[in-house]
Amino acid sequence: MLGAAADSALAVASPAPFMVVGRVRGDERAFTVATPADALAHMLDWRGADENASAVWYLREDWPSPVTLIGRPAAGVVGETRRSAHLFRLRPGAVLSDTITARCGTQLSLTEIEWLRLGAGMPCECCLVTGAGRNRELEG
Repeated sequence: MLGAAADSALAVASPAPFMVVGRVRGDERAFTVATPADALAHMLDWRGADENASAVWYLREDWPSPVTLIGRPAAGVVGETRRSAHLFRLRPGAVLSDTITARCGTQLSLTEIEWLRLGAGMPCECCLVTGAGRNRELEG
């Protein structure tokens, strides 16, 4: 799910890089979680317990650097030929709720994403090109 550089940062910094926070039945909740899928599971549980629950998730503010996640539309959301693996760049502390936008501009709901490991899936060419351009700018 995370790039190789991010994988090493995850191993050093913490096993739970993400936070999910919310309000359920008037009580505040906060958990560190290892994956966006774990964050979504908490958010869905909270919504099941309280139809007025609210929740957000994010890469922890104290995380040392941005993280790139890889995900594609889940089976059945789009046709198989459109299930490209997109790159999602998360900055520490940037709050997300129910949707996330890939580098190419594709916006997906968290409930519609299949999170992938590095090297899985057919890559979105636009995400790759956009990501490569940004990396060169940062390095040069």
